[in-house]
Parts: sequence; structure tokens; C-alpha cells
Amino acid sequence: MRYKGIMVRSAYELEHDSLRVLTPACKLLRPKHWRAAVLFASPHSGNIYPQSFIERSALSIAQLRKNEDIFVDKLFAPCVDAGAPLLSARFPRCFVDVNRSEDEIPPDWCDSPKKCSVRAQAGLGVIPTHINETTAIYRRSPDQDVLRLRLARLYKPYHDALQDLISDCVNRFGQALLIDCHSMPGFSPMGSRRPDIILGDRFGKSCHPDTLARIQGIFRAAGYSVSTNYPYAGGYVTEHYGRPNIGIEAIQIEINRDLYLNPVTLAPKKGYDCLAEDMTRIIESIIRSFVPNSRAAQ
Repeated sequence: MRYKGIMVRSAYELEHDSLRVLTPACKLLRPKHWRAAVLFASPHSGNIYPQSFIERSALSIAQLRKNEDIFVDKLFAPCVDAGAPLLSARFPRCFVDVNRSEDEIPPDWCDSPKKCSVRAQAGLGVIPTHINETTAIYRRSPDQDVLRLRLARLYKPYHDALQDLISDCVNRFGQALLIDCHSMPGFSPMGSRRPDIILGDRFGKSCHPDTLARIQGIFRAAGYSVSTNYPYAGGYVTEHYGRPNIGIEAIQIEINRDLYLNPVTLAPKKGYDCLAEDMTRIIESIIRSFVPNSRAAQ
């Protein structure tokens, strides 16, 4: 549109153009030989920030990146050489959060406040408006046209790719185990250090107990402290895709960022290389433990 003879672009047009840098929405790395009914996904390690988003945000890039699962896609990348695929989002979590239901939208956009989830009410829904409950992302929240565009261009393609990957795994092996890969702040709000690893299975709903125990044992054998489900039991992805009764399991892995990341500079710290080496061996052990005995992967 024009204003006093000057061409003025709408927020929708700016958003549409900015999403070009995020096409495709996700990256899929496939192994040469898929060895076991295991697949990995990293929904929160995307680090491409559209310029129009940066300009609209009230926060700096450094502040926005503290919401990112920095380096998680790299830490789990050895799964590809070990024989399992890795799907990762290219867009940042603070832009679109694919670990939320599609209907977890901000209260202003809900038909009825009663239909708005607790997370969405706090600004932590599928299109986050806050980094945490007290820190707003935007100077002015995006409108519903922008919401719909992001869901169509980013959210849906990611979940379509993930569903296709799960279906492919089931077709090959007769079952699937989705490992959803995340990182967490090193310390709780009260200041106590969290365990090295937290495994989430939605309190026993998203995978079989022996699957959880097997992965827990592999991490502990490598010398890492492990707890389950508190404070991270798994989000929408784990809950939505985990259907152990039909042979599709899902488990969330949270890695303590204090193991590998400088919280101020967001650069790898001294422990990164050691963790990366351990993760290579851990991932190989996880995949090897799920290799079918009766038949080889096709």
C-alpha cells in the first residue's frame, strides 16, 4: 500500500518475505544404512533469525538465543553415521515452537479464554510472545495473519516431515522410537544444579518402561547423572507421537547446558569436546541396543 506517495509494506508482506530464509523449514539427515527402529529430532536448535523478526523484537539476539537448544543438533548428529536419521528445525523456538500444539495460541487470538492453554496464557505457546513468563519478545505482538503464515510455512512442514519419518521407520522395522533432543538450563530457579540428563516419557505414557530403563542405563554407564520426568516430562511431541500400544514410542532427552555451554557468551566451554565424544558413544550404544535381532534394516 502507499502512504503519502511512499510504498509501505504490511506486516504480512514483510513476514512473507522474511520466511524465504527459512525455506525449507527443517533439515533431514538420513543414514546410508538405517540400522534400527530409532530416529532423532531436534525441534529447538534452529538458529536462523529473520531480519524482520529481529527488528520487531524488544530483545537482543543474545537474549533470544538463550531460549535456543544451542548445539543440540550437533551433539546428536553422530546418530547419522551410527545408522539413524536426524530431523532438525531451522527456525528458532522463539519464532515458532513445534513442541506445542497448533491450537496453543495467545489469549488475544482465542475464541474463548477458557480454551487457551496455561502455556499459551503465559506467552509460551506455538507462537511465543515471551521468552519466559516475565520477558516479552515483541514490542507489539504479531497479528493472526502472521500466526497463520508461520504455522503454514514452518510448523506444518516440520510435523509433516516428522510424521513421514516415523511412518517410514514403522514400514521398515514394524515399530519406531522417536528420541526428541533438547537442552535445559544447568540450574533450577532455586539455584541447585540439575542432573546431567533428564529423560521424559510423560510419566510412563509415551514409551515402554524397559525402553526408558535401557536409555537411562546407557547414560549412567557413561558416568552421567540421570533423572526422569521432573521438571521435564516431555512436551507436545512426546505426548502426541508416543503411542507404545501401537509400536510407536517417544522419549525426550534433556542435556544440562552446564556441561558444555558458557551461559554468558553462548560459546562452547571446556567440557564440550568431552561431552561430544561421550555422546557419540552413547548414541551408538542406543542405536545398537535397538537393532532388530531377527532381520536387518532394509
